[in-house]
Amino acid sequence: MLRASLISLLALGVVAQEPATPKPAKPAAKVKAAKPPTEAKPAVLARVGGETLTEADFQSAFGLLGQQEQMQVLMVQGGKEEFIKRMAESKLLSVKARRLGLDKTKSFQTSLKRAQDDLLAREFLAKEGEALQKKLAVDEAGVKAYFSQHPERFKQPDLVSVRHILVSVKRGEGQPGLSDDEAKARIAKVQEELKGGAKFEDLAKTYSDDPGSKDNGGLYADADPSSWVPEFGAAARTQPQGEVGAPVKTQYGYHLVKVESRKPARQIPFEEAKERAEKMAYQERQAKVWNELMTDLRKEIPFEIVKPAALPKAPAAPQPAEPAKEGAK
Repeated sequence: MLRASLISLLALGVVAQEPATPKPAKPAAKVKAAKPPTEAKPAVLARVGGETLTEADFQSAFGLLGQQEQMQVLMVQGGKEEFIKRMAESKLLSVKARRLGLDKTKSFQTSLKRAQDDLLAREFLAKEGEALQKKLAVDEAGVKAYFSQHPERFKQPDLVSVRHILVSVKRGEGQPGLSDDEAKARIAKVQEELKGGAKFEDLAKTYSDDPGSKDNGGLYADADPSSWVPEFGAAARTQPQGEVGAPVKTQYGYHLVKVESRKPARQIPFEEAKERAEKMAYQERQAKVWNELMTDLRKEIPFEIVKPAALPKAPAAPQPAEPAKEGAK
């Protein structure tokens, strides 16, 4: 905290003197020494069981949140008040637990040790934060180098835009959908309406059972056909563009497919992939910096991951006794 400097100014008054009878100068007024400023006590936000929650407590807890969570607290109306209420309620529970002696249990002491380890780790990383941030920095040259070294990560596969109408088939007793014959009949009805001049997208909104595309006129835009079930993906790759093909049967039912457009696979240029490359380069740098930090610490501090001993094999199940032979004594 920056402290304001205190400067005392002494104004000296000049008293007019008569030449014949000069008046004695008035003694200088005593200047009181300025008291050092006292630090303000943190504002109390709640009192629970004789304990207080202060603004400093809030700031400490708030600082442990992720960036997105902090934004939610700050931007939602009454968000800070609700957060403070939750802190107070947590304090209320902890006071009661302490009165019950739960702070003395083995499980609590184990959890407390773990929490202390996590908090101390945060403190160490905060202390090293400036040096770590310098190591994490990735300039444009580094991003370009990452892009050049990993061309396979910036390849766009074949993409296709299709519209489809799905008439689902019942998969089992009590499951939703139509029987196979009912589904075929509905598909035939849709085909007749298409021949009569109906728009594919309008029929998709009316008849399709696919919730992911129904409201969008059955459209899946610029999708990788390898991500679809094989029969549907094959139709998307091979069917003539702009035409509605024969019904395609998949595990979901029957589909009418209309290919809108196709885009061939290509290598994405740097300027188009720059934002993605920056994120990936930074993630790679994060992993490298973390591993270097861990390696340095392990040289200083004994470190060992102990693998648990292999569990003994379960004893073989006893074999049933052979039935006694007739005439055996």
